[in-house]
Amino acid sequence: YSSAMLSLVGPATTAKSALIIVDTQKCFTNLPSSDDMFSVCTPPALGGTDECERVGSLSVAKGQSIVPEINKLRTEKGCLFDMIIRSRDFHPPGHVSFSSAHFGDGSPNSGLDFMGGPISVGQAFDFSCVKAESGLLKDSSCCFLDVEQEGCIPLKGTEYECKVDDSPDNPACSICKDTPDECMTMGQAMWTDHCLQDGDSTFAEGLLTPETDVVLEKGINKYIDAYSIFMDNMKTHKTPLHDMLLDNGIDKVYVTGIATDFCVSWTAQDAADLGFEVVMIEDATAAIDIPIDTDATPPVTTVSIAMDEMTAKGISIVKMADVMMESCPTPCPDGCESAHRSRKLLFGSQPGGMYCPPGCVPMMTGRRLRLD
Repeated sequence: YSSAMLSLVGPATTAKSALIIVDTQKCFTNLPSSDDMFSVCTPPALGGTDECERVGSLSVAKGQSIVPEINKLRTEKGCLFDMIIRSRDFHPPGHVSFSSAHFGDGSPNSGLDFMGGPISVGQAFDFSCVKAESGLLKDSSCCFLDVEQEGCIPLKGTEYECKVDDSPDNPACSICKDTPDECMTMGQAMWTDHCLQDGDSTFAEGLLTPETDVVLEKGINKYIDAYSIFMDNMKTHKTPLHDMLLDNGIDKVYVTGIATDFCVSWTAQDAADLGFEVVMIEDATAAIDIPIDTDATPPVTTVSIAMDEMTAKGISIVKMADVMMESCPTPCPDGCESAHRSRKLLFGSQPGGMYCPPGCVPMMTGRRLRLD
């Protein structure tokens, strides 16, 4: 990315809002075999009985069902948003978050329990990660070095035994081995091989994807993971998004997408920590919902934890009906400086193109940026 791509053409003069659509992709959704492409589809592999025409590589049963809600925000309440941002996981083969990169024979999803391995989907192991002097996500990396950690003990002597990663292409493997003081420990969850750049990383079926949206691609760096679109999972290295929103005068974000308990929650919490007013639209998100303590009353899951954490940070958790009741901003009086509120138009200077009306400040739209 370049700083020129992250700038607004003109000064930010009024409070503005952004709609963030997190990772609403084919890899996180199932496509029902029925005529209703937006119904919930839970295949036998996920404990259900539904027939799905397509099962995402890290599918969330309710993922496809939120697409109409997100589209409705755009078509019926687009006046609320000065910028619409769509993020997507865009992983290369062998990404650090894939179980197959660390366990078993390296075949897709090797090591995971549903493939006959001992690793639960989402199970975390301690990785050593470089603390980049730049503070930028793109300059950091993580390596699996500690094979004596608790999670590795029961795997000793099996085909899934933890192995020290000595990849010469991964900077963290040499830096954290030779100079551990330059590194920190991060719990890295093990997931399926998902959202591959040449796989099902495209946006969900039926999701509106106009060219005027800003598209942010994350997970391109093979050696570091980030649920949030603001920073890595250590909350140490930032992406360009924070500066981009500030440059565009954004002070409020509405967060939707997949998954409620991971990328949505982490994005919302980071936005709150960075000083933005945050609204999470619960029924425009879909959760993985991993059980943590089934004996507790009520049971503790990744969703309940995420909801508690978001509430504690002052994030407004609302429903679609609440947003539908919000009024459009009052038009800017004659003579004031205002950004054009509709981001459905991409202003340009080409013949036949749309032009920014007098007095408006065109927002940055129609950009595709990598975050790492």
